[in-house]
Amino acid sequence: MRADLAECMALLPDWLGLDAATRSQLPALLATLVDEPSVISAVIEDLALPPGARVVSWAVGMCLRPALVAELGLDAAPAPFIARSVYRALLDGRYEPMTERELGLANAAADIRLAVLHFEMQVNDFSDPLMQSLMIMGTESFRSCCAGYNTHAIYQENRALKEPYMLATGFQRRPHAGTPLAAQPGECPQYYRVTRAEAIATAPGNTVRHIFEHHPPLFRLSASQRRLLWLSLFDDNDGTLVQRLGVSMHGLKKLWRGIYERVQDQQAGFFGDAAGDDEGKRGPEKRRQVLAYVRQRPEELRPWATGCPAP
Repeated sequence: MRADLAECMALLPDWLGLDAATRSQLPALLATLVDEPSVISAVIEDLALPPGARVVSWAVGMCLRPALVAELGLDAAPAPFIARSVYRALLDGRYEPMTERELGLANAAADIRLAVLHFEMQVNDFSDPLMQSLMIMGTESFRSCCAGYNTHAIYQENRALKEPYMLATGFQRRPHAGTPLAAQPGECPQYYRVTRAEAIATAPGNTVRHIFEHHPPLFRLSASQRRLLWLSLFDDNDGTLVQRLGVSMHGLKKLWRGIYERVQDQQAGFFGDAAGDDEGKRGPEKRRQVLAYVRQRPEELRPWATGCPAP
């Protein structure tokens, strides 16, 4: 996301109610947050548009410690403009993102608390075919980025016109504390919250319920191994992977070999006929099998209390 940040800032919604100082400091803050394990950010690009103008949708979420959730009243009736409060706490040094280890502990305790700080699209007219397409792609992006965590609750504010979309996705509308404030500028957002118990009690099918589905990870991979798998889901070009991971080609092969060994140790028959030591011949097939598995079982991509060794 760092390379797309300038484009993304054009999609920072007015209804967040950010003051001028916060808005001006936000690009530098977001640049530092990109690689934080507790921050989830996704962009949707239209490659038919010219370079520098391709980002048509942007979302930012963050896993929060229970103490900040309580401070903001997210499990009750919070004051409006949650994202503004979180960004100010980060900018003022009153809050630091959760570490990999903290996320692993929260995940194992079924206590991941995810705040979707904002999700905005280039268009906001439901009759516009582009918006309809973006909402479908946004839903799929939400699934891929947030499924696999052992989540306790998801919190999100959104503009009023998105209420049909939010309800269809599986969120439940909640009240803000007191009398809603007027946004500065823009409109006052609406507040939505859904817990695991509420989501699992509904019939399978909607996006939010899908995200709350969870199984303990089988392989308990390291942070660097999980990052390699995540990046490989989008681009399996080794030249790109070594740049993104900051490793040599030898280091990349070592990471893959470590993944295969861990998988084989935990599930001896996983690779079937592809098992063996000849990575030159069997490596690509093993990679295909592992990636196919983690697409279906995204919990393998998330931190876990007993699976958070140093990269």
